[in-house]
Amino acid sequence: MVRTPTLMERFASELLGTFLLVFIGAGAASSAALLVHNNSDLPTIAGLLLVALAHGLALFIIVMIVGKVSGAHVNPAVTIGLASIGRFPWEDVVAYVVAQIVGAVAGALAILIVYGKLAATVGHLGAPALATNTNMLQGVLIEGLGAFILVLTIVGSAADSRAPAGWAGLSIGMALAAIIMFLGPATGAAVNPARAFGPDLVNLIFGVSTDWVAFVVCYLIGPLLGGIGACWLYRYIARLPGAKH
Repeated sequence: MVRTPTLMERFASELLGTFLLVFIGAGAASSAALLVHNNSDLPTIAGLLLVALAHGLALFIIVMIVGKVSGAHVNPAVTIGLASIGRFPWEDVVAYVVAQIVGAVAGALAILIVYGKLAATVGHLGAPALATNTNMLQGVLIEGLGAFILVLTIVGSAADSRAPAGWAGLSIGMALAAIIMFLGPATGAAVNPARAFGPDLVNLIFGVSTDWVAFVVCYLIGPLLGGIGACWLYRYIARLPGAKH
C-alpha cells in the first residue's frame, strides 16, 4: 500500500522545489547580468538561452525529485488553478503557497552565497522586470499567457492520469524554457508569483528598487488568471476526470 505524504512533507517538498527553481533559474539570470557587467562577450541571445535552459532544466529536476511527494507545483498559479477545478484541496492551498514563497525567498538569499552583493546590486537576483518598451497592460497579458501555457502543460501531462507516463518532467521543464525564450525579453517571463516575489523582497535589503505595482498587476494577477484559465480550458476540452483530493 502506497503511503500518502503528510501535509508537512508536502510543505517541505514545495519549499525545496521553489528554492531550487529560484536558486538555479534566477541565479542564472543574475549570472548573465554579471557577465555583461564584467564586459564579457556573451551575446544577448546566448544569455537568454542560458536563463531559459537553467529554468527549464531546474523545473525538470524538481518534478523528478518532489513530484511524487507534493506534485511539484512550485508556483501559486498552479496550486490555485488546480484548486479552482477541484483537482487540489482548497484547505491545503495556503500551506502550499506559503511554502512556495518561503522557498523563493531562501533561493534568492542563496544566490548571494555564490555571487555576493553584486548579485543584487547588479544582477537584481534575477528579478523579472518590464522592458522599456513593455507597458503594464502588455505585461499582465504576457505573464498571463506565459502562465497559461505552462499550467496547460502541467495539467495535461501531470494532473491528467490519462497522460503518457514518464513525460511530465521533461514536458513541463521544456515548456518553461520555451516560454522564457519567447517572452523573457519583454517581461522576464517569471510566470510564477513566488519566483518573482523572492528576488524582489531580498533586493530590498540592498536598496534595489522594485516596482510593486508592476509586481501585483503583472507578476501576481497575470499568472494567477492565466493559470486558472488554463485549468478551466483543459477541463472543458479534455473532459478531465473527477476531482482529485
